[in-house]
Amino acid sequence: MAKDDGPAEIVEQKAAAPAPRSFASVFVHADAADVALMVLGLVGAMGDGMSTPVMLAITSRVFDDAGSGADHLQQFNSKMNENVRNTLFLAAAHWIAAFLEAYCCTRTAERQSSRMRARYLRAVLRQDVEYFDLTVGSTSQVVTGVSGDTLFVQDALSEKVPNFVMNVAMFVASYAVALALLWRLTLVSLLIVPGFLYGRAQAGLARRMREQYARPGAIAEQAMSSVRTVYSFAVERATVARFSAALEESVRLGLRQGLAKGLAVGSGGIRIAIFAFNVWYGSRLVMYHGYKGGTVYIVSVIIVVGGGALGSALSNIKYLTEASSAAERIMELIRRVAKIDSESGAGEVLENVAGEVEFRNVAFCYPSRPKSPVFVNLSLHVPAGRSVALVGASGSGKSTVIALLERFYDPSAGEVTLDGVDIRRLQLKWLRAQMGLVSQEPALFATSIRENIKFGKEDATEEEVTAAAKAANAHGFISQLPRGYDTQVGERGIQMSGGQKQRIAIARAILKSPKILLLDEATSALDSNSERAVQEALESVSVDRTTIMVAHRLSTIRNADMIVVMQSGEVKELGTHYELNAQENGIYSSLVRLQQTTDVGMTEEAGKTGSTDILRQSDSQSITRNFSVASRSSSSRLIGDAKYDGNLRDLKPPVPSFGRLLMLNAPELKQASAGIFSAIVSGEFDGRRGFLGGKGKGLCTSSSSPRRLTPGNPISGTRGARFRSNPHPPTAPDPAALGSDADTDGPCR
Repeated sequence: MAKDDGPAEIVEQKAAAPAPRSFASVFVHADAADVALMVLGLVGAMGDGMSTPVMLAITSRVFDDAGSGADHLQQFNSKMNENVRNTLFLAAAHWIAAFLEAYCCTRTAERQSSRMRARYLRAVLRQDVEYFDLTVGSTSQVVTGVSGDTLFVQDALSEKVPNFVMNVAMFVASYAVALALLWRLTLVSLLIVPGFLYGRAQAGLARRMREQYARPGAIAEQAMSSVRTVYSFAVERATVARFSAALEESVRLGLRQGLAKGLAVGSGGIRIAIFAFNVWYGSRLVMYHGYKGGTVYIVSVIIVVGGGALGSALSNIKYLTEASSAAERIMELIRRVAKIDSESGAGEVLENVAGEVEFRNVAFCYPSRPKSPVFVNLSLHVPAGRSVALVGASGSGKSTVIALLERFYDPSAGEVTLDGVDIRRLQLKWLRAQMGLVSQEPALFATSIRENIKFGKEDATEEEVTAAAKAANAHGFISQLPRGYDTQVGERGIQMSGGQKQRIAIARAILKSPKILLLDEATSALDSNSERAVQEALESVSVDRTTIMVAHRLSTIRNADMIVVMQSGEVKELGTHYELNAQENGIYSSLVRLQQTTDVGMTEEAGKTGSTDILRQSDSQSITRNFSVASRSSSSRLIGDAKYDGNLRDLKPPVPSFGRLLMLNAPELKQASAGIFSAIVSGEFDGRRGFLGGKGKGLCTSSSSPRRLTPGNPISGTRGARFRSNPHPPTAPDPAALGSDADTDGPCR
């Protein structure tokens, strides 16, 4: 972890470079217990995969023994009992292997993904504001990392990796068993799996599709988070049009992915052709090389099963590639160490804080606007325990003063000091703990009012929470709510009015009891009555506490100890309200006269419309305002709060309907119908293949032992390929004798 700015920059530059993509990044969050679980799970997966070819090998013996049962009954019973015992032992071993595969892999996936999510969120929260200004395009990008990327990795650990290992083990074991049973047939019919091409094509397309889906996802997230603005400007159709246009590339890639998948899956019919070839070549091995029919048939099945297993394993490559990419994106952020690292424990901690703040020759420009300096040479002194108000036009740098003091950014030149110490030398967490910030747009979390206030002090008692709310003039409206302090404020506090949100934020800052109070337009959203009450509360809590206020309403800063007038990033005037107002040609006095003229006009208009009564009733009306459906992030929360909303009282969750899902696919009815018809035909082929396979098994077990033929000994008769085996074949078989009994038994065993 970086100790100062220099090393931090070096670490950040190293982390910013794209790391080589490696599947090992999926497992970097595993501890010793996870390693043990993964080993057991993968061993179980290998056992699970090997069980199928071993079972087929036992089946081969069953077929062979069944064919000779009529001639050697006692030996037949003994062999069958042995086969049954072997099958039971295999079943027990398979149960243990499958249990280890499912339990251990799922358990370690949950453990690693939980640890990964926590590390990712911790890494996001430790980044400086510059990272979000320059790197993060939207909040959906961060949310996608927390939810989507971690789910990719979790799915790979719990299902895709064990499935891949199982199929590879099945493929290797299948060909090992097939080579051991009948190496001639195995070498001739080596299978080229079409799933390989499918896995290669799918991996690249899936990666490009995910990148394309990020853009429409950001559009949807912005529209949902600002749904009231969308409604107010009636831009629903324009938003949908933008979203649809962003999806066009994803749809095109999806069509290509479907084509690649269709060709690969369709080419799976090659396995049927290979099986037919095995039947033909196997019959030659039975007739001319003396192999048993059961062995030939099972080896043919094992070859097809092994080839299918390899195809299934390779089709998982796209999921493993996605998981590797997702894990690398997560690790790229986790490895990044910001210049301003909030998790760093380095820095000084002052024993006693007086609260004296000074800006010394500060120069600064925002990272997103490097050629537009905000400050060039700002010098400002705030005495300890005094209240200082910053006024000026928008863009003059008032809020930037607070951002630099909170150390959201560092100045490019000069220094900001607290009690004479450069704040870059102080421990960042401790520094921010000395300050309480109430911003112009208060940020509330989607939880209860009580929990939002307790963000200022996590271990606060109920009495302290209530006292802070009373000091912020918030206790009155909170106590009138149906659930009081347990009322959910909604996502970003959308259930509360602007004034209510502001007072909750002020109560949160008061509960923190900071040495320095920062008020960035803290009363901007309040009506006249609430503003007066909150202003009195703020003045009372500002006693003996350094307070820096940013204000546009000059009526709220009359009692400030010092007023700083800023313009274009420079201090133009400095003094008390009365001193600055006495300067007739001063900037401050001009602002006062302008606001007085505006206030007179608003007062006259209020007298005509009776808006004074409306202002007095604003709190009571906002209490009963309907809960907004748009603020819900889940249907469960909407149903849970429906009992407090008369309009939603009778709301019931929609009944799931497959017909509704089909209606969504109405534009693609022709393609869907063709796909359904093809699926039915494919299923019919599988049934017929099973029927033919059953006939083949019957033929292969119908004779007790094979009769080896040679090209020089042709079989006569109308059914020359059919013959009856003799337990003691003569050295020179009689073709006529073989042909006479052709109707009683099958060709192979």
